[in-house]
Formats: sequence, C-alpha cells, structure tokens
Amino acid sequence: MNTKPTVGNIGETTTAKAGETRETAKAGEAGTKLGIEIRDITAESAEATMPVVGNRQPYGLLHGGATALLAEHTASVAAGAWAATHGMAAVGANLTITHVRPAQSGTVRCTAQAQHLGRRTAVYAFQVVSETSGKLISFGSVSCQLVAKNPDGAS
Repeated sequence: MNTKPTVGNIGETTTAKAGETRETAKAGEAGTKLGIEIRDITAESAEATMPVVGNRQPYGLLHGGATALLAEHTASVAAGAWAATHGMAAVGANLTITHVRPAQSGTVRCTAQAQHLGRRTAVYAFQVVSETSGKLISFGSVSCQLVAKNPDGAS
C-alpha cells in the first residue's frame, strides 16, 4: 500500500492512501459516500459537516441513519485522536441518538465533546444542528472502546 503521512489540525499524524487528503482519510468509505467533511479534530472534541441532499429518506427528510453515522463518526475521530496518545485505536461501542427536528436541505454540522477520556473507553456528547437555521436536529452520546491497533498499524 502506497501511503503518505498527513498532518491534522492538532498536529497528529495520520496515514492516508496516496491521493487522499486528511479529510477523506478521516471520513473513511461510509463517511465519504455520505459527503461527511471533518472540520476539526482534537482528543477533546471534533466537528464535521454533511449535506442533507443525497442523504434523505423517501419523505424528503434527512435520514436518521445518516444522522447517526455522522454523529458516531464525528465522535469516533475524536476518540481516535485520544486513543492515538496511548498507541491504540478507537471503535464505536454504543450510540444513543434522539431526533428532535427534521432537515430537508442545506448542511448539518455535528459537534462532539468529550465527557470521559479513560484508558479503555472514551465517551462523547454530540449535537447535530442545521447550518441554515442553527436549530437542533439531533443529540445524544457515543461511547468508544480503545483497542490495540492491527499489526500493520491500521485500526
């Protein structure tokens, strides 16, 4: 695999495949398909955006599953930054989400804030808001498990 190091906002080094940016490397396959863009990453918090168009259910509203993926992904990249300080990787273990308002167009923004940063777990509270109206769309929490990295260094 041809890889190159890339540097994130907080100085962490990640590995991207040749031709990838830090943002697409952090978004992964599912996040890239949904148009998720990582805006900021620290161990304590992360922020990401996602377009509503292309991620709607048959009634023309933002799909709850797409919103859940945005939330888990945003928290997981922050947890990954925390895990990296311990030479580990982070994987999602639990997601709780409450949808309070629909979104039909524009972009939604997810912010995740650390609630607990431990040796084996990291827990984040998140909010998803409409960038157009500024109104709350969904909120909840994500728990991530810190695990050993694969022998090739991939998580």
